[in-house]
Amino acid sequence: MSRSNKAPAAWSRLLALLGVMLLAASCTNTTSDIGVGLPDSNVDTGAFLIDTLTVRSSTVLRDSVPSSNSEFLFVGQYTDPLVGKLTARSAFRLGLPAGYAPDPTAVFDSITLILKPNGYRYGDTTKTQALVEVHKLSRNTPIANTKFSYTSPRLTPLGYDSTNVDSLLNRNHVAPRARARPSIRTLRLPLDAGFGSRLLSLGKLRRLSTQNDLDAYLPGLVITPAAGDEGAIIGLSAIDAGAVMNLYYHVPTDPTTVITSSFSLATGARHFFQVRANRSAAGIKNLPTASLQKVRSALTGNQTVIQGALGLQTRLEFPYLLDLRQFGNNLTVTSASVEASVPTATLTRYAPTPPALGVYYTDANNHPTGLYQPTPVEYKTGISSLTGIDQGVYAFSVLDYCKAVLANTIPNNGLLLASATPDVPSRVVIGDSRNTLNKLTFRVYFIRVQ
Repeated sequence: MSRSNKAPAAWSRLLALLGVMLLAASCTNTTSDIGVGLPDSNVDTGAFLIDTLTVRSSTVLRDSVPSSNSEFLFVGQYTDPLVGKLTARSAFRLGLPAGYAPDPTAVFDSITLILKPNGYRYGDTTKTQALVEVHKLSRNTPIANTKFSYTSPRLTPLGYDSTNVDSLLNRNHVAPRARARPSIRTLRLPLDAGFGSRLLSLGKLRRLSTQNDLDAYLPGLVITPAAGDEGAIIGLSAIDAGAVMNLYYHVPTDPTTVITSSFSLATGARHFFQVRANRSAAGIKNLPTASLQKVRSALTGNQTVIQGALGLQTRLEFPYLLDLRQFGNNLTVTSASVEASVPTATLTRYAPTPPALGVYYTDANNHPTGLYQPTPVEYKTGISSLTGIDQGVYAFSVLDYCKAVLANTIPNNGLLLASATPDVPSRVVIGDSRNTLNKLTFRVYFIRVQ
């Protein structure tokens, strides 16, 4: 039950409570109103079901999502019809090969960056795109060694020269345009010969003897989409042993034997990615733009959004939960559950949904304060009783939350729903309690002992 904007607060609260009590009193006559394992319903048991308690839904932005602790890198561009144009880019440090000491007579052959896609795709893989451009990370913005780097550009600067002059792609090699097929397991990117020659020369002069020496010369590499790319965001492994920058050379006395020095991403041990959104093309308007901002679902089409890498989360509040005390002191809540439905129209093969959600306690300012339950809530599908079609849902118990609030052991601040895999950009939309076809439901069963 929601309050009328025109009624005084006290009067609307009284109306809401009366509605709850009348509904509860009318729900004791059919066994369908009683949860599994509860007493048979009759006037003597005092068993009740309430399924019209107000739930307030909001989309919250929490942009402090760390990505330097992830095993993934992301690169690419895709215009999500709901949340806008997404651009992903990544930065990583390379590890110095053990005993890097090329022969003083060594002759440069070529240099290649090898990346290992992990099969994850967000976007339209039928479109062709350049997939990856490579740049040198600016010395002014080295990858942090002792603190987190974040998906938000606002929190973690990522400096590099985006002009062609500083691109490390081989200038004689035109980056092929290809489809971001999930079956691609290796990307080989020829890099600039001048860059490779300098790297070899420094090794021959023994000026790259330690990791610190390499970091001083090459703080890291940045991979970005091409400016005109409009296809998909692809996932890459940051820890695969096959993800390396290979420097190829030979010595004049044995020109047919190729010597390879591998600068590994895994041994570099520092990396992060960023995802930013241009909301001008977003189909869902009014999504939050400031950290910890909360936008109620009425302003976003009676629905909320959850997206891992962007830090979009959903807050559920139960403002009238404490009013259940009006039924008396001898009240026992035996079951309480939330079922969050996913509007079918928001599902697309181009934007994967989070396979599970984490549920968190929150404070009044939208900070998560602790995990509500250890097991993530899995995404499941079934036939909707409202539409008769296949419906995606996240369903979970809030029994412990309700008991704790009624016992005054925690404040009634509500719960936060977030992607259980925040280091991937998967997104999902869920309806609110006023959504006609995709209604969020909150059911409470309780027993009142006379």
